[in-house]
Amino acid sequence: MTYTTANREPIDPLMPKQDDGDGIQPDRLFYATGVLLDAQDFQTEQLYHRSRLAQVLRYLGGSGTVAGLEVVWKRRVAPGQTDPSEAGGAVYPNGRDEEIRVQPGLAIDRLGRLIEVTRSYCIRLDRWVVQNRASLLVQDSPYSGIVADVFLRFVVRERGRTPAVAAGPFDALDAVTPSRLRDGSELHLVARSEPADQLRTKLPTDPWSSISTLPIADRPAALHRLMFDAWQGTNARSGGDLSPLPEHRPNQPTTDLFLARVILPATLADDGVIRTADATVTVENQHRRFIYPIPAIAQLLA
Repeated sequence: MTYTTANREPIDPLMPKQDDGDGIQPDRLFYATGVLLDAQDFQTEQLYHRSRLAQVLRYLGGSGTVAGLEVVWKRRVAPGQTDPSEAGGAVYPNGRDEEIRVQPGLAIDRLGRLIEVTRSYCIRLDRWVVQNRASLLVQDSPYSGIVADVFLRFVVRERGRTPAVAAGPFDALDAVTPSRLRDGSELHLVARSEPADQLRTKLPTDPWSSISTLPIADRPAALHRLMFDAWQGTNARSGGDLSPLPEHRPNQPTTDLFLARVILPATLADDGVIRTADATVTVENQHRRFIYPIPAIAQLLA
C-alpha cells in the first residue's frame, strides 16, 4: 500500500511508475565523474535497493511474523490497584482501561516490507466497542460473543521539514518538504460479521500445507509445482494488484497482516451489544503465518 498525502505523489513506491517495455523493473543508477544528480536519481537509487530486498523477502520467507508481536489481553485495573498477571506488582495510580495489546516484534508484509514494532501498541476495548457498536455482531456458539481480528499494516511517517523549491503547478521559494521518512505501522481491530459457521474459513491459510497430505514419494513433484506457480509477476509489487486473502474483509487493504483472532464475551440487548462483565477475553495467536528461522526448522526435522 503506497502512502500518499494531499497534493503529493506516493512516497513509498516499490516499483517504477511506468512499464519500460521489458516488464516493470527498477533500474540501478549508473555513476560517472562529472554527472549531475538530482532528487529523481536518489529516489531511483532507493527504489532499486528497497524493491530488490522486498522481492527476496516476500518469496524466500513469505509474509508473516518473524519474531515477537504476541497479542495479549489486559484486563481493566481499578485506580491504585495492581494487575495480578504482571510480574513485579506495579501499581496503577490512575487505573488502566481494558485493552488488547501487541507486544514489540518484527514481521514481513505481502510486499516484502519490514514492519518493526519497537514498543507495545494497544487498543482500548471500551472505546472500540462504542465506536463500532452499530456494526458489531454477537456470534452464536461456540463463540458466544464478538469475534474480531487483529491486523498490522505498514505505513510511512513523514519526519521533520526542510525548505525546498515547490514542484508542480506552484511558484514559491518558501515551500517545505519532509526531511526524513520513517517506516512505521498501524494496528487495527476488525470486527467479523460473517455467520459463526463461516468464521473458520476466514483465517489465514498455508499455501504449502497440501504437501504434508501426500505420500512422501509424491511430495517433491508437488513442491516443485507449487514453486513454479508461486510467481506473481512484477505488477504484484503494488498493494492494489494483490488478491485479497481469506482473512481480509471487503475493501480492506490486501497488505494488512493478520496477527490474531479475539473473542469478546457479549450479549445482545434491545439497546445494542453489551459486554459480559468480568469475562475473560480469548486471544488466538496460533492462526497467523509465521516465518521460521532455519535453525528452528532444522530442530523440527531432527
